[in-house]
Amino acid sequence: MTQDQHSQPANGTTPLDTGLRAPGPLRSGAVFRMAILGLLLAISAIVVIYLLTEVRGKLAELSSSPQDNVQWTLAQTEVEFLEFVLAANRVPLDGSPAADGLRQLRLRYDILYSRMRTIQDGEVYRKGFSDPGLIRRLSLLSAEVYELADRIDQPNVRLLADLPALRSDLTKLRAQVRILMTEGNRALSVASDQARRGVSLVLTRLVIAAMVLLVTVATMAILFRRTARQSEARLRQNLVTSGRMEAIFATSRDGIAVINAAGRIITLNRAGYEMFGRTEADTSGKSIATLLAKRTDKGLEAVTGRYLFDTVAAGRKTAIRRVGLRADGTEFPVELSLNISTHERTPICVCVIRDNVHQATVEAELKDSRDRARAGERAKARFLGVISHEMRTPLNGILGTIALIGEDLDTRENPVKELRDTYLPVLRNSARILLSLVNDVLDITQIESGIRLSARPFDLDALLSDLVAAEQGQARINGNTLQLSTLTPIGRVQGDPDRLRQVVGNLLTNAVKFTRDGRITLDSFRLNNDIVEIQILDTGFGMTEQELSRVFDDFVRTDTAVTRQIQGSGLGLGIARDLVEAMNGEIGAESVEGEGSLFWIRVPLKPEDTGATPADPAPPLTQAPRSSRILVVEDNATNRFIARRLLENDGHRVSEAVNGAEGVEEAMRSAFDLILMDVSMPVMDGITAAQEIRTRPGPNTRTRIVALTAQVTGGMDHVRTARAMDAVLHKPLDRHQLRQQIAMVHGGQVVTAPAPAPEPPLATLVQSVDAATARRLIDGYLKETDEQIDHLFRNTRGPRPAGPDLVDTIHALAGAAASFGVRGLHQLLIRAELAERAGDTTTASRLIARAARTWPALRDEIRATRDALPVDERESTDNPG
Repeated sequence: MTQDQHSQPANGTTPLDTGLRAPGPLRSGAVFRMAILGLLLAISAIVVIYLLTEVRGKLAELSSSPQDNVQWTLAQTEVEFLEFVLAANRVPLDGSPAADGLRQLRLRYDILYSRMRTIQDGEVYRKGFSDPGLIRRLSLLSAEVYELADRIDQPNVRLLADLPALRSDLTKLRAQVRILMTEGNRALSVASDQARRGVSLVLTRLVIAAMVLLVTVATMAILFRRTARQSEARLRQNLVTSGRMEAIFATSRDGIAVINAAGRIITLNRAGYEMFGRTEADTSGKSIATLLAKRTDKGLEAVTGRYLFDTVAAGRKTAIRRVGLRADGTEFPVELSLNISTHERTPICVCVIRDNVHQATVEAELKDSRDRARAGERAKARFLGVISHEMRTPLNGILGTIALIGEDLDTRENPVKELRDTYLPVLRNSARILLSLVNDVLDITQIESGIRLSARPFDLDALLSDLVAAEQGQARINGNTLQLSTLTPIGRVQGDPDRLRQVVGNLLTNAVKFTRDGRITLDSFRLNNDIVEIQILDTGFGMTEQELSRVFDDFVRTDTAVTRQIQGSGLGLGIARDLVEAMNGEIGAESVEGEGSLFWIRVPLKPEDTGATPADPAPPLTQAPRSSRILVVEDNATNRFIARRLLENDGHRVSEAVNGAEGVEEAMRSAFDLILMDVSMPVMDGITAAQEIRTRPGPNTRTRIVALTAQVTGGMDHVRTARAMDAVLHKPLDRHQLRQQIAMVHGGQVVTAPAPAPEPPLATLVQSVDAATARRLIDGYLKETDEQIDHLFRNTRGPRPAGPDLVDTIHALAGAAASFGVRGLHQLLIRAELAERAGDTTTASRLIARAARTWPALRDEIRATRDALPVDERESTDNPG
């Protein structure tokens, strides 16, 4: 992530308002808790006030309670009643003077009467006697006492006469007075207890309410303290964030403008000043329209503040592309990111402005690359159509010849001469055409994987002369004159003759194909001490300007080639371009339609150092190099046999090893001139074995090691192969390439004749061994492939067996297919091996299933070729029928 991306938050907020607002959930939670506590505090306060009022009422009731007076009055009433009874009992009844006794009796009655009237009529006493039973007893006793008034008020004589009866009645009333006193005291005690319990209950409630109030107040105090701390921390955080945002604002590589609702610029950071080429005086308080505009059909339209606020309100905040206006009047693309914030309760728009010049350039380049890729895909599609057409002709020739061979085998008694003189040349020529097409595709693959140049001294004049000689036959067929026009010989130079021969040969072949009854000239001359220019001039069909502009593109064929049905894959010039660029050279063309074309290449070819001892001339390609000791390390027995026979036919001494480990041991024991090393083998692969031979002390640390592989790019690991090996040969082995590698061991270069196209693999096999041996090898290959194909098909339909055996089997079968020229099967198995090694078992199973379906038809073709081999009399006798 770049600093530009850090300058604005990912959620679309702007630097200025980030962190300045308290977090919403935290603030709302605190407010909710404070509201609950406030409500609880209010309720507690109300309850406390209510309970205090109730306590005051209870205390007032207790302070004015009549129970004590009533209790005393009841006790005193009993005392007064007893005094009245005693007074009645003291009055003598024996005739003695009784006036004082009666007077005392009447006084005691008056006191008792007054006490009873007070109890019955007094408000205080009525409240004290709340028990209905007690009130009823009091009423009965009062009535009895009131009835005595008439008897007490009688004259003395009559009172004295009634005194015994009075004493008797008072005795009866005494029990009632006792009961009244007892029940009254009990009722008063109960009332007193109830009053005390009421007060206690009220006081308890008051204490609980006070505790709740106290806890609430304490909790609120704690919360207030915590809120204060949070506010202080948030303030510190806001100060830090504000400082950080100010630093970002000042150091951001993007321009940041703060705009008010009227569209006026409040502030602009330093990057903004530099981006627009303005100063603070130029922008402060000015309209944002001085900096930004939008492109419409009518031209540039000013961007206003209202437009920015409306854009944010519509939900669009990022990736807004507009036009920036510099102070000098120039325009440049910008990308805006917007957000709305507030400043002193006033809405503001924070606008992050990014210079989009680089991104626009990159997007244009990407679009151009996409267009080129699409054009390449279309060219590939055209190429597939062309290549399929080009391959049909040789394939039809091969299939037709095979059909004729079958007919001759059925009708002729001795068709061997006819096969050798008539049919085999046709098969060979058709196979060469097919191989040329395949080689073009393989060249592209090798070029994309990385070209390795092999610079060495060679004779450039001889190379060009050989190329002209090789094309003379086809030139005469087309009625052309082909000549080499070199005024000043260039002589021996330092470079890669193989790649140069391929490039010039391609250009020369094209000139011959596209010229009828004309003249073709090959010329070369040195521009300076290092650069040599080679020109091919023809008077052929020529090209249009459009065709000339894409003539070096891959998969491109001109309209002339299509309409005149000139064979070609459309790859040759593209390969020539890549090879010349790999040699640090240049290639170009000039053409006039209907008049001809000129192709030229300029490559660095330094003159050979004359002080060095010139190398011995290399033997011609058609001659075998001198005898050498060669080690062949190959796990496939058939491949080892073919390689051994090719080498022994040229007079070389051959040793064999069946895997990399045995190859290392053999290399430690004996010295060899050349080691041919298969790349993929069991026990130890070829790359590891080559590294062991290089690093371990032994007689072959500097011996040339050539990789053998059925892969297009030199094995499973192209980089490691290139580091460990001196060269790469692809299966099936080509005799010319093999001789060239052996010649290079002895310091020779095969440059005296152009390399012929490789022969079909079965033809190479037939030329290397006798017919009987060839038939035996083919029979062994067919039997082995039948068994292994069935084995692979069965083992890939379900769970894979443990170990590397499956991959090794696929590799061995692919190598054998390459050696015998079964290219369709070889390609399927190679792809299956790569998929299996990569763990893509589904693709591997599908490819092996295709190989199993393809094999029967391929087997029939191989058997037909095998049956066409000549049979000598001894073999016929040994194997009748």
